[in-house]
Amino acid sequence: MEYLVVATVSAITSFIFALGGIGSAIILVPLLNLLGIPFPLARSTGLFTNVISSTGLLFNNLKNRRLDWKFALSLTGGAFIFSPIGAVVSHYVPQKWVGLLLSFFLLYAGTVMYLPKKEGQFKEKPLWVPILIGSSVGFISGMLGVGGGSIASPLLMLLGYPPTLIISSIPLMVFFSSLSGFLAYWKMGAVNWLLILSAALPAFFAGYLGAHVAHNLMNTKQIKKVLGLFYFIVGFKFLLKWL
Repeated sequence: MEYLVVATVSAITSFIFALGGIGSAIILVPLLNLLGIPFPLARSTGLFTNVISSTGLLFNNLKNRRLDWKFALSLTGGAFIFSPIGAVVSHYVPQKWVGLLLSFFLLYAGTVMYLPKKEGQFKEKPLWVPILIGSSVGFISGMLGVGGGSIASPLLMLLGYPPTLIISSIPLMVFFSSLSGFLAYWKMGAVNWLLILSAALPAFFAGYLGAHVAHNLMNTKQIKKVLGLFYFIVGFKFLLKWL
């Protein structure tokens, strides 16, 4: 029954967040923990779910040659290296602080949904900027069990990077940071394969369906405001759990 509940929650959240073009791991991890799943297992499940859900987007970008390799690799390299470091660090940090940090990023993600996009001509940034962002996001990704897309995208937009560049590059970063972070959790024994498959497989199919519906029927701006509210509700509930 536990796995059926996990599959249902994963399918619903993946579908809803795919309507806004966003991965669901950042919301799936706290929801799993609130359902009684041990926090480390919830985080490893979130990371593997990201690996599966980002694969389709990544191959689509590769097929259509949308990747700016210089920018995408500068983001991805640091994220790939620092995600397992974050995962290992989370093993030694009190779980309360990891929970509070995830609560903060949920509220941060909710706030970003209501911020206007930065307009204007893009000025090329030094290469160290995306490297630093990718490394920082990778570390946080490994600690919290999230892919990092919901953290990196708003930062890059605030810095003025073109949305098309961000959207095409983030799946590569999410895939590799989630993969390396998950492998670290696996090495530490914080993996339950039945739990992972119960979450990842429904997330893949529901996310695909949600993306299709969003492309054909939905108003993305309105959906993102609804998602922002969802972030706030779960964020405050998760915050209360750890205070």
